[in-house]
Amino acid sequence: MLPIEQNEAAARRCIELFNKRTLEWVDICYAPNAEWIELPLPTSPAGQHGGRAFLRQVAQRLLILFPDRQMEILNLVTQGSQVVLELDWRGTAAASIGNITAGLPVRFRVATFLTFAEGLIVKHIDYCVLIPTNAA
Repeated sequence: MLPIEQNEAAARRCIELFNKRTLEWVDICYAPNAEWIELPLPTSPAGQHGGRAFLRQVAQRLLILFPDRQMEILNLVTQGSQVVLELDWRGTAAASIGNITAGLPVRFRVATFLTFAEGLIVKHIDYCVLIPTNAA
């Protein structure tokens, strides 16, 4: 398998593991020195960034707040060491957070830029847009 194909397979595997609703996806998919950046959202107006340990903490909170969360890959493009994903992220809020109330279905369209080295993610940038729940 070529490196570009390995990176695509690793990105798909990461989404597959994310959808299992455990935390193993962070440890399996990310290099120890990985950098994660999430641009501002209504629930985190300053955005978030940190390393693999911080991403794991965020993922743990996400499992509590959205225990049914799922991502679907809508588009995937690979070039060199990068994989770009367009994702449909859905979940139901288990607790109120910001202007999202408990029990509300939540949906984001996400553009994710992943950079790989030796089969692991070393940089991850998310651009998320909250989609009204009555939109397609």
